[in-house]
Amino acid sequence: MLALLVCAQGRVVSAETLIDAMWGERLGVRGGKNLQVLVHRLRKNLDDPGRIRHDRSGYALAAGPEEVDAWQFADLAERARTALESADLETAAALQREALALWHGRPFAGLDDVAVLAEAAERLEQERKRVLAERIDADLALGGHAEIIPELISLVAADPLAESMGARLMLALHRAGRRTEALDAYRRIRAALAEELGLEPGPQLRSLEQAVLRGDPHASLDSTARGRPAEDRQPAAPPEPPCMLPPRVGDLTGRDGEIGGIVEVLRGRPPGTPAICAVSGMPGVGKTALAVQVGHDVRDGFPDGQLYVNLRGAGPEPVGPSQALGRFLRALGTPGTAIPDGLDERAEAFRARLSGRRVLVLLDDAADEAQVEPLLPPGDGCAVLITSRAALTALPGARRLVLQVLGPSASVELLDAITGRAELTTDAATAARLAELCGWLPLALRIAGARLAARPHWTVDRLISRLEAERDRLDELTHGTLSVRASLALGYSGLAERSQVLFRRLGLLEIPDFAGWVAAALLDDEPRDAEEVLEGLVEARLAEYAGMDDLGEPRYRIHDLVRLHARERGEADEPPGATAAALARLTGAYLHLAERAHRRQYGGDYTVLHGAAPRWDCGEPTAIRLLADPGGWLRSERLGLVAAVEQAARLGLSETCWDLAMTTITLFEAQGLFDDWRHTSQVALDTARRAGDARGEAAMRYSLGTLELFRQHYTAARPHLDAALTLFEAVNDHHGQALTLRNAALIERVEGRSGTALRGYRHALRMLRETGDRHAEAHVLGGIAQIHIEGDRPDAAARLLETALAVYRDLGNTRGGAQILNRLGALHLSQGAAGKAEDAFRQVLAASQAVGDLIGETYGLLGIGEALLLVRDLDGAAERLEHALATATELGEPFLTARAHLAGGRLAAARGDPDLAGTLLDTAAVAFAEIGLPVWHERARAELRAVEEARPFLPS
Repeated sequence: MLALLVCAQGRVVSAETLIDAMWGERLGVRGGKNLQVLVHRLRKNLDDPGRIRHDRSGYALAAGPEEVDAWQFADLAERARTALESADLETAAALQREALALWHGRPFAGLDDVAVLAEAAERLEQERKRVLAERIDADLALGGHAEIIPELISLVAADPLAESMGARLMLALHRAGRRTEALDAYRRIRAALAEELGLEPGPQLRSLEQAVLRGDPHASLDSTARGRPAEDRQPAAPPEPPCMLPPRVGDLTGRDGEIGGIVEVLRGRPPGTPAICAVSGMPGVGKTALAVQVGHDVRDGFPDGQLYVNLRGAGPEPVGPSQALGRFLRALGTPGTAIPDGLDERAEAFRARLSGRRVLVLLDDAADEAQVEPLLPPGDGCAVLITSRAALTALPGARRLVLQVLGPSASVELLDAITGRAELTTDAATAARLAELCGWLPLALRIAGARLAARPHWTVDRLISRLEAERDRLDELTHGTLSVRASLALGYSGLAERSQVLFRRLGLLEIPDFAGWVAAALLDDEPRDAEEVLEGLVEARLAEYAGMDDLGEPRYRIHDLVRLHARERGEADEPPGATAAALARLTGAYLHLAERAHRRQYGGDYTVLHGAAPRWDCGEPTAIRLLADPGGWLRSERLGLVAAVEQAARLGLSETCWDLAMTTITLFEAQGLFDDWRHTSQVALDTARRAGDARGEAAMRYSLGTLELFRQHYTAARPHLDAALTLFEAVNDHHGQALTLRNAALIERVEGRSGTALRGYRHALRMLRETGDRHAEAHVLGGIAQIHIEGDRPDAAARLLETALAVYRDLGNTRGGAQILNRLGALHLSQGAAGKAEDAFRQVLAASQAVGDLIGETYGLLGIGEALLLVRDLDGAAERLEHALATATELGEPFLTARAHLAGGRLAAARGDPDLAGTLLDTAAVAFAEIGLPVWHERARAELRAVEEARPFLPS
């Protein structure tokens, strides 16, 4: 309750609002009484009854700005903004630092299940990012570029897709004289954008790259100068009417390519047939404005007239073709008494009037082919331009164009043209943010621009802050007769009931794109039938095709503003409980598919724990098709899996949440997706704790401990594993105990306590054999074998490794087999059998590449390099070791990176370069010490000593 009152910033909050936020409809008539009790307790805890004021309107928190950190932050941010407007950068930066120092983690942490507070937290977070960006800009302007580089590196590492922060890092490095690093930063950002979003960097980053390449001392964050639209050509006056075209839009921007393509189609009409071009696109994308512009541009090619009709196809009452023909015939000079009554007769009269003439017919907002076909002219010199939300694919002879939203730079250009605001030309980041919040949708951009033009006292930042509240965004994107909501509602009203249901539920998705089977889960329907409904939304331009994934499956997406409207319709139209049920099916479907993907990779439910959460089965044919390549499925559904864990958490579905997080561990680990692993496990851990789910809490403590092991953070892993073991023992889960004991033994082994490790492994092995986890059993055998390798007992190690390899091959587990082969390769190396070692490591490399295991691939490269080094193939060794080092560094794998440095030091020594060898070996030794690996640390120090001892005997 205190948090809700803090959000109100001293304003009165009604009792009804507080009850609804905290309990919804669960308390009924008891809500008022419970609220009074809560107010009493809060006043007591605050030790000052006067802090909570009450009147007829509701409750308010009585406090000064300096007493509430969120209020103090807002006050400091506003004062900083005032200082910026006065060009007092030093004061602004100081105030911003003071404001940012108030932050400690996420606002209202632990209260994410309260919708109002979750939204407020997001607003505060966005404001923090804005203040941080402005403070960095102030520091740059004050010449503090060198000092803020470390901070910028951390910010970009945390969010590599944030182009604006990447641009600031590039600029700071450039101004500090570190041009090479600036260009490296650009390449990393570009690679991240390409991999995650399939996008190229925006104009700001590209402009900065060029400035850095030129060595431009005046480089800044401003985008390259934007050109203005060319002056509208004066259309040739038609020799005679009619000209029914609406006036052109004078500030149309970013459509030169589309205009040129349509003009070419309309002017290049083949003899005997009319040229037909159909432009489709989502609501608000600017189809009409584009078509009207083209119509005016080609008027000189159609001197006998230009006809226009708005067919209102997206609405509930489209204009009938007979009615449209009547208008056309009158415009062409046919007296009303001579216009036939029937549709066919009117169509014949229309074609007769146009025979031998050169007329352009613009049919705006067509519903379907049946509405359009009677309106098509004969072929003698006429052309037809059609706009429609549907693609009109069955219209014969038509050239089709799907109009997309504007690009970021064209969106800013349109805003600039509408408003004339200096802020939009001088502050590229602000302009880009406003355009992004409008979804680069021309209608939304026009509304935002019109609001700024109508309210010159508003800053651009003020409109941005209002738009950033998703719940209010469609309210803000309304101005006069223009409304994004109204445009979308028109399309929604024309959908069939089943399509409306799916549209509403697609608004629940929190991922950039999705597969067709998602529609089946949301509708609780067969995939084939559900995908037909989804394709209907694509045809209505309320969803769109987003490309093919790695499996050759189509992906879909919905525009951000469409998603907000879908959520609104869901809140208004969905029956009670339907939304929660749809999300439960969706998370259950992700769990079902993730479980099957794990089984395919591991040969069964091995090294994983499951709960009793319900699954949603999308059907055997769909599952087989999707999971033919489990790694490819993960690459396609990675964001969906993360979002499913988060949504299960918000629904309070603890078992679904932790089971899904647990099942995805092996999938995330195989592709080095450690951030996703950590995030989903932490979300599930918090959910299990709130639900009092001890087994779920144990599973997630095990998961986080295992993650720390993979990251070679052994000290951090131990508390998680200790807690997991205690919890598993409390719930009598022998499988969970065995898996935890196995990983605890690994810590003992790598830290040099081989006796303790061996006892732990053997204890785990007994329990794993009881529970039937053959995969984990083979993994333990590999761990015991490693102890024998390090204890110079090669024969015992070899027997265990061959047994483990046979288990993995029997399970069909390619990746597990590759891990054992890696150990066999290491054993062969220790015995000087370079040929056998190289063969084993080549098998590791091939197997890892087959399953997309980048970490395994790095081990294979490293092992081949070491085997070649053993036989003095120095060039071959160098090639593999350099590749291994690059991959290990990219993956952020400290142990592999240190191993690659160690091998590289040996290679440098073999080449007679003691200086390089010493540097690499010392780097490896330090890294092994930081990780906490004494055995490896001593190996590196021994190699380093050998290099130093040999130095006097090397040629000078």
